[in-house]
Amino acid sequence: MWRLNSATLRERITSNQAVRRSFANSFSSSSKRSQHVISLQLDYYLSPQFAGVASALVNNTYSSKGIDISFLPICPVGTEQAHVRKHQNANPSGVTLGTVEQNIFIPNLVADPSLKTTAVAAMFGQSPLCIASLKDPTLGDGLKMKIGTHEDTVEIMQRIFPEHTVVASPRASKNTDLVNGTVGAIQAYTTTEVPALRRQLGDEPFVTLMEGHNGAKLGYSQVIFAPHECLQEDHLDQKLAVQKFLEATFEGYNNAVRDPHEAVRMVNEAKKMLNLDDENNDHWYPSAEFDVEMLAKCNDYVKRTFQGDRYGVIDAKRWNNANAWLLEGSSASENFGLDATVWHPPPNLLAGNELSRNMMEEARASALSFKEKHGRKPSLAVVTVGELKRYQHGDRRLQIYSNPASSWFSKTSTGDANGFDVTEIHLDGASTTTEELLDKIHHVRDDLNVDGIQLMWPLPDHIDSVKAFSAIDVERDVDGIHYIGQLEIGNKDGAYPPVTPAATIALMDEYNIDVEGKRVLVIGRSPIVGSPIAHMMREKGGAVTVAHSKISDETLMKLVGDAEVVVCCAGVPGLVKAEWITETHEGSGSGTVVINVGTTFDPVIDSLVSDVVGDIGKFAAKYSPVPGGIGPISAPALFRNVAKAAWDRMK
Repeated sequence: MWRLNSATLRERITSNQAVRRSFANSFSSSSKRSQHVISLQLDYYLSPQFAGVASALVNNTYSSKGIDISFLPICPVGTEQAHVRKHQNANPSGVTLGTVEQNIFIPNLVADPSLKTTAVAAMFGQSPLCIASLKDPTLGDGLKMKIGTHEDTVEIMQRIFPEHTVVASPRASKNTDLVNGTVGAIQAYTTTEVPALRRQLGDEPFVTLMEGHNGAKLGYSQVIFAPHECLQEDHLDQKLAVQKFLEATFEGYNNAVRDPHEAVRMVNEAKKMLNLDDENNDHWYPSAEFDVEMLAKCNDYVKRTFQGDRYGVIDAKRWNNANAWLLEGSSASENFGLDATVWHPPPNLLAGNELSRNMMEEARASALSFKEKHGRKPSLAVVTVGELKRYQHGDRRLQIYSNPASSWFSKTSTGDANGFDVTEIHLDGASTTTEELLDKIHHVRDDLNVDGIQLMWPLPDHIDSVKAFSAIDVERDVDGIHYIGQLEIGNKDGAYPPVTPAATIALMDEYNIDVEGKRVLVIGRSPIVGSPIAHMMREKGGAVTVAHSKISDETLMKLVGDAEVVVCCAGVPGLVKAEWITETHEGSGSGTVVINVGTTFDPVIDSLVSDVVGDIGKFAAKYSPVPGGIGPISAPALFRNVAKAAWDRMK
């Protein structure tokens, strides 16, 4: 067992190391910290997939939160729960934690209930498992392959790929076995073997994700689990230790997401601290560039766990859906193997990340069904004139808050990942004339395979916006610029809603936020956000007032104080003061609901900020956070419109 003390850690930390910003959380700090003894059983060597753990070690975060942490030796795959149980039984006063994939954790727990282990969080929001091959397995020419896989996943792999032969294969030599032809495909991880194979081959291998293939639902990866007894109410100190460990670990992941290069250094430093080097294998490529790419790919899976105000959250519905598939319909109790109460966002947060995932999965399913029936993918053309100010920090926002499979700032790769064809057309902002823009739009309209057209707002001042947006036909207006006008003339079925307002309504519906008969204040009046939101709120029965950034603070303060629902979509940081929000309204006895739509990236603090400044949670009954509220839902809302437009055009 490897053990670290604070003195050793302090010696390892370099003198010029910057103080790192921790992510917002609901835990209060205490000047008097008790010492919690935690032993950790990782399911693999300390690699970039555990960058959050490495960051917490190097930054001395565990020790600062009162955790005395040690690491158990690496064990054979699939035996992690047994090792945790054995160590906990021998050390009942401490806490033994482990990591493993849900597709291993659940079958093990069913096969041996005496393990008595419970999942509390997850480092990855989805399994990165795939099969990698040198030939395309989807050619449909009767190609049958021998797939080499880890011994603990042979059965699941055979279920997912019944047309192939699955055999146990040594983990350390699987890339070599594939290249040499010993097997036709291997179980791989998109985060490790795939980028290593690309470098070894000089070309991309063929990759088939296991998640979703033939209906597979593998659930979460790098699940953090604890002995059942350590989470009980009569073991509050042990439960607190688990929470402190999670707090430190996901603070570490926040650091890793923000600075992958520094995180790679921390992983290497943590290996030295523990004298714990990589497994001797052939799927590690010896270069710093490979390490950074691998860590960034891991970060994309970490970001999938963000919910409300923290990484690592397990959604119970997604967990249960995976359990149902893993157990092949066998009866299992709700939340079997999971305690979702240990690590969850505050109840007054209207979090949008899980809703975003569900909506994107629905859009993807619709797109795949469309392709199967019509022989092509639903398609989107995005036309941008000039450099949009709100895109100025798009790459940084993508890195910190999203991933290339579900981001507003990566529409082409988001489309690729979800079954859509996306063409992005960029025109020079200074030289493009109105007529040139109209010619481009007409050219796109002439392509019968284009289902949706999005003309990015705002246009340069010298462009005639009315002519430009009017040139987009209603049946392909997936950005909803014609939405209000079409509704006013009674065309309720042919108009697609603007994506950000649609995202706002989707979030409110998800949390049953009812506006009927309530005073609703919409702050913002843009034609693609504020005005449509106000219209939608009126359609839902709200008594709507529209404000904007040009009115006085005194007037805005009064309007905010009177409102029962406040929708902030001006895009002006600090426009609204949190203390203006009324905590309890006379007559109704309820507090104010605040929906943060307008967000701005502040490069000084390297973070998104909303239109509301101050502690919203102190005054609002419920509120959507920034980040993690409306923002993640906009891209799924767009692609949902594109899928619907594609189907509508083929009627």
